[in-house]
Amino acid sequence: MFLIWQGLGFLVVLVPLAVLLVMSLLGSMVNLSNIATIVLSLILSAAAVFFLGKRLNSRPGRILVDPNTQESVELRKRHTLFWIPMQYWAFPILLIAIIAAFALFTAGA
Repeated sequence: MFLIWQGLGFLVVLVPLAVLLVMSLLGSMVNLSNIATIVLSLILSAAAVFFLGKRLNSRPGRILVDPNTQESVELRKRHTLFWIPMQYWAFPILLIAIIAAFALFTAGA
């Protein structure tokens, strides 16, 4: 599988993996179930990806003016994964967390 990103868009994949690794270590210390650890790490990952993407993609760009036509163009660095801005990837991550939480609560019933 190919990952297509611009800027720091690859962090959409790395942040959930890093959070899952840390939460796995912490979850084993406090005796959380595997699915609860996954749900919690996905929720934290969604928040981290959203705020990180929002901050990175809201930085102002450079404005260049063509001396002949006086037209201006704004150059901004974009941070995307598969051409989707980073902050929008938080919603699919959160949806996966909701599905996993539903599986957690229905398995116990």
